[in-house]
Amino acid sequence: METKTVILCDDHNIVRAGLRQIVESFGDFEVLDDVASGEALFPLFQKQVPDLLLLDISLPGRSGLEVLKQIQSIYPQVAVLTLSMYPEEQFAIRMIKAGARGYLHKDSAPQVLEDAMRTIAEGKQFISADLTRIMIEELAKDDNELPHKSLSDREYEVLLYIGEGKSMTDIANQLNLSIKTVSTYRSRILDKMRLKSNSDLVKYILLHDLAPGGADPLHHLG
Repeated sequence: METKTVILCDDHNIVRAGLRQIVESFGDFEVLDDVASGEALFPLFQKQVPDLLLLDISLPGRSGLEVLKQIQSIYPQVAVLTLSMYPEEQFAIRMIKAGARGYLHKDSAPQVLEDAMRTIAEGKQFISADLTRIMIEELAKDDNELPHKSLSDREYEVLLYIGEGKSMTDIANQLNLSIKTVSTYRSRILDKMRLKSNSDLVKYILLHDLAPGGADPLHHLG
């Protein structure tokens, strides 16, 4: 395979450094640059459009989903592999629908990352066995069956942070937003899902297994 160019986008310096080292060890991928936010991506793209983009979902400011949609609208030729700490059942479908060629959990082995990158570099989609199962299950359901599916991408991201047990302040800091803005998102979530309180929201998260493994959304409920 001819050498493919890559840009990395993740808000953690150590993660980017590790990814760069791993990707460059594959031999025929050249990392052009790495950045910590979606806003920093677009100046790089104006200089040189990469063949592949490795994009984290949880970014400060605009979320990975928002960045993905903009990238796809302007540079549809770029193969995007999304990376996340969220299990596939929580975010993968949204990312694939938004134009990602694949979705990979950050705990995946380097060999899986290499397989995913080579697959999307060939113009194909990287779909794991777990994601295939999830997509089949989704097709069998009414798309409006569950209230959380009506949420916008940012609202859904805030919902998942609540599911991790994060406070409004924690979420605001993570997303680089004001507490007032995060509270507004929370209010919209409650309204769209026809729930009345944090207690109702947490019960919903637990009932539908939206909290990542080990998270305790009751921690901040008090």
